[in-house]
Amino acid sequence: MADEVTSTFIEQTISPEVGASPELEARLAAVVEEGREAWPGVELAPKDFAAHLGAVISDEMGMVEALDELRITDLYLACACGRGDAAALRYFESQVMPRAAAAVARVDALPQFIDEVCADLRVRLLVQDERAPDIMAYIGRGPLVHWVQVAAMRAATSRKRKRRREVPMELPDVVDSLLTIDPEVAPFADQIRQPFAEVFTQALEKLTPRERNVLRMYLIDGVSAEGIGKMYRVHRATVARWITKARQKVHRETRRGLAAAVEMKAGSFESVLGMMWNGIDLSLATWLGEDPPN
Repeated sequence: MADEVTSTFIEQTISPEVGASPELEARLAAVVEEGREAWPGVELAPKDFAAHLGAVISDEMGMVEALDELRITDLYLACACGRGDAAALRYFESQVMPRAAAAVARVDALPQFIDEVCADLRVRLLVQDERAPDIMAYIGRGPLVHWVQVAAMRAATSRKRKRRREVPMELPDVVDSLLTIDPEVAPFADQIRQPFAEVFTQALEKLTPRERNVLRMYLIDGVSAEGIGKMYRVHRATVARWITKARQKVHRETRRGLAAAVEMKAGSFESVLGMMWNGIDLSLATWLGEDPPN
């Protein structure tokens, strides 16, 4: 195993013809063991960690000294998280995310805001799509928790600037755009515009934080059900049920509120609702404060 670790590290940092000194070989073996002991239960192949170490060290001289300057245990956890290890993700959630949430609270202490930012942060840092998760960009020059806190503060500041786009008063514009598509429904736009905005907002506010975060990731960020499942450590079928349940809740509550708020013939009411349900993802994306998916 030691030879495999050393050769993998050398491929990343030094020309294979140069080789490694006994001192470097010993240090590599030691750092692998250091990371393993720090996080019991985390499964990370030694050669994968060696490759990651080689990727974050750019200097071809003084490799032993360079390794000594790195936050080895933090790098080990970050690498394991980036590779989707379940135990590593649990450590990250219990030891790192609370500090990230505290950083977000400095920007806005509202629980919903903190939940939203942290959910987005988890996606960017931990979920792999066509590229590696952002946590793999951590290079171990400082504590991992500080690095994540900086990322959390940036995300919170960015979302704070967009918060004004989440106000319910923008929902009538969405209603207009959906209602005017169908000439049979368009005459009812004035009658239903404001009531729909109000009851739709009330229905969405009844979503749980998890339902809201899952819908945001699925509808806006484009994260697959499988990717969301990895983050919550559940099967993708469970995520699919969550999404379906959340949409049904919005449908049910909106229908109930709208029926009480407007007086329309049954046929017209059903036509209007049909148009709204066809545009439910667009309406949800707008309320969640982001551009709708393509």
